[in-house]
Amino acid sequence: MTEETRLKIAKVYELVNRGEAGEKEAAKRALDRLMKRYNIDDSEIERIKEKTYSFKYSLEIDKSLFLELYDFFFPGKEFKPWLSTFGCREIQMKFEYLDYVLFSCAFEYFKQHMNKEYKKIVLPQLKRCRSAKTRNARRAELQQLFFGRYIIASKLYRPEDLTTIDLSKLTQKELADRAKMRGIEGGEYKTQLSTGLYLGDGN
Repeated sequence: MTEETRLKIAKVYELVNRGEAGEKEAAKRALDRLMKRYNIDDSEIERIKEKTYSFKYSLEIDKSLFLELYDFFFPGKEFKPWLSTFGCREIQMKFEYLDYVLFSCAFEYFKQHMNKEYKKIVLPQLKRCRSAKTRNARRAELQQLFFGRYIIASKLYRPEDLTTIDLSKLTQKELADRAKMRGIEGGEYKTQLSTGLYLGDGN
């Protein structure tokens, strides 16, 4: 079975489960025909409906963003990524087709937007460090703080995820670092997506 055929079956399967009433009925008939044509059963459909996709990242906070977005879009769903560092930095993850369309578009948007804010807010602070050791230590301090503020600014959280911090217990340095994060602009992801789910000729 070709990859094109596997994707076609996965899309029809998505319509069976997520389409409107009329779409579901037509998709169920189309799926039955495809299963007979390619001699596959329900167990094979379970394997076809998910595919492993790769997502490139550059910064460590990109990995944190990946986890945060997954938890935001799929709360309670098991998280099983694979990290690949052979030749490139990639996160590999299994998704059903429609979930992949939603997640990949959101991840690429927020990754680019977050990296732009990171260069604007954090990099100028790192450039002031004279040694690599100091710069690495400073990066570790600021990245965590930056990421938390960016997630809040982008509204990628649920109310129960927030915790209250007693500012009176923070040092002057910690307060100063927090003040540096005030200029962070959150992402605004409102693009309507085309899922590509339709029944074409030959189904």
